[in-house]
Amino acid sequence: MDTPLINALEALKKENRISFHTPGHKKGRAYESMDDGGIQENLYQYDTTEVFGTDQLQDPTGAIKESQQWTARVFQSPEAYYLVNGSSAGVLAMILSQTKPGDEILLPRDVHQSVIHALILGDLTPRFIQPEIDPQFKIPKGITLPQVQEGLEKYPKCKGVLLTHPNYYGRPGEIREIRRMTREFGKILWVDQAHGAHLGLHPQLPLSGIDAGADLTVTSFHKTLPAMTQSAVLFAGGEVVDRERLLEQLNMHQSSSPSYILLASIEQGTRHYAKAGKEKMQVLLEAIESFEQKFRRLGLFQLDTAPGKDRTKIWIHTENSGRTGHEVETYLRENHGIDMEFSMPQGLLALTSIGNREKDLKKLYLAFEELEETLYNKVKMEKFSEKYSKEAKEGFFEKEVERDKKEPLGLPIRTAFYSRKERVSINKSVNRVAGSAVTPYPPGIPLILPGEAITRGHRDQLLEYEKRNIKVIGIKAGKIMVVAEE
Repeated sequence: MDTPLINALEALKKENRISFHTPGHKKGRAYESMDDGGIQENLYQYDTTEVFGTDQLQDPTGAIKESQQWTARVFQSPEAYYLVNGSSAGVLAMILSQTKPGDEILLPRDVHQSVIHALILGDLTPRFIQPEIDPQFKIPKGITLPQVQEGLEKYPKCKGVLLTHPNYYGRPGEIREIRRMTREFGKILWVDQAHGAHLGLHPQLPLSGIDAGADLTVTSFHKTLPAMTQSAVLFAGGEVVDRERLLEQLNMHQSSSPSYILLASIEQGTRHYAKAGKEKMQVLLEAIESFEQKFRRLGLFQLDTAPGKDRTKIWIHTENSGRTGHEVETYLRENHGIDMEFSMPQGLLALTSIGNREKDLKKLYLAFEELEETLYNKVKMEKFSEKYSKEAKEGFFEKEVERDKKEPLGLPIRTAFYSRKERVSINKSVNRVAGSAVTPYPPGIPLILPGEAITRGHRDQLLEYEKRNIKVIGIKAGKIMVVAEE
């Protein structure tokens, strides 16, 4: 069959589905009230290279430099660096530019896989903070000041602290207080704000790492602003940042043939942020408030409305309904044309942006209202209650939470990654040392790190993922990579 990918994309376009996932432009709908800078109309004309007048990303002196300086002013940061390989390239560059092999860094256990890649490449030693788990919603909370203080006192050699802010569920850390503490201890503060490029648009949203004065903050424009996938920006604000090494690392981890379409999309994202962002965010938050008020009428589903969270990320708890998050996600997709960001057994996430419209949220509520009415039907409830009771009895939901309570590494991450390895079946992996990261995607947070001893809990969870056909990077044909035994 010719052009299978194009055929799939064309079919998706014709379905006209509602997007509660990335990218933030929501199938271009963010541009309905504001143009896209001519990108769509001039797609191939804008797809150029380093010729006279277009400047060069690796050593900008003209248009790209001016554009980056403008973005820095809009976001009130001393410097901005454009990223065309997504936030992952920025995470690698910001960590590796400020560390040397053997350094220790303090960081949450539920970091994105790109942070783990930086640990491997940089031969860095992680000192993990275990996030607290919300007992009601069974999702990780943000990192607190006492957790960071305890970590820095226990590991005084740490070069710096890395925060995921907000985390994948919209829970922020105590970033302002943590910034003060890192200054007191003389440590660097890195902020992975991939899911928070929009934070400066409204005072109801969590404080941005940029506004908190973090040394380096990475934001994915494409996730929560109107920009194309892989469009991201690294903001540098600290005087301690080694700019020369930062530029070296950026050039190492980015393409030497950057897409000018993506560069233009970043600039358009900034323009949208500056010209219409605050007004559109106000409209979005009002629509979310209306959605939350109506959702409270439901009895089987609950919203995470923790104080201070990023309300644009809507976490819906499903345990009381007798349905898993995966089942509800499937129901929304197949019956209402609604695509969510991702799901877990205990719930699912809707990721909104200024590209969403009020009617999107109305349709989401009506879908849940219909589902609840269906589940209250005794015949339907009996059909699913037995399955739910079996999962609850087996403790599957608790196993999901247990992934954030790890034992110490069996081997250093880098040592395990570069060791001789072999694949074994999931059933035979218990007590073996993982040779590679095992990562459910989304959200891209490793369940098992290289060097960790694989437990029975890991095994059971992986088998459950396999049964549910959940995508797990690092598992192939039911086998996991482990360090070979001598």
